[in-house]
Amino acid sequence: MAQDKVSIRISKEDMQKFNDLASSLSMTKTAIIKKIVNDGFAQTVEFNNPALIASAEKIQETLKDIESELKDIGNNINQIATKLNSDEELTETNKKLVVAALKVIEKSSSRFEYLSDWISTRTKKTVIKKRGSK
Repeated sequence: MAQDKVSIRISKEDMQKFNDLASSLSMTKTAIIKKIVNDGFAQTVEFNNPALIASAEKIQETLKDIESELKDIGNNINQIATKLNSDEELTETNKKLVVAALKVIEKSSSRFEYLSDWISTRTKKTVIKKRGSK
């Protein structure tokens, strides 16, 4: 397939921004332009940067761990609620379960905070928008 060459005039400042964008996305300038032409503006850009992929995988693993912990807490709370609703006295074992559940909730909360801080300080988002759009 024959290809055409495109030439544009651009300021040094804008050229530097374009180079920075290409570098941050780990894409060639040609690939960025093709992406815009084929997919339009403000579309999700696929990434293949190993550091970003590793970050996404770490986040996914952490969220799965937290989800598992919260499911266990939910089961324990349901068992305790069932016993309390049947007018049974809260046993020592159930009291220990409540304390353990509260510790897991505290740990999960701490992990969410860590994850939130980690995401906000280590990720950069590059969005390609149509001129004049907000």
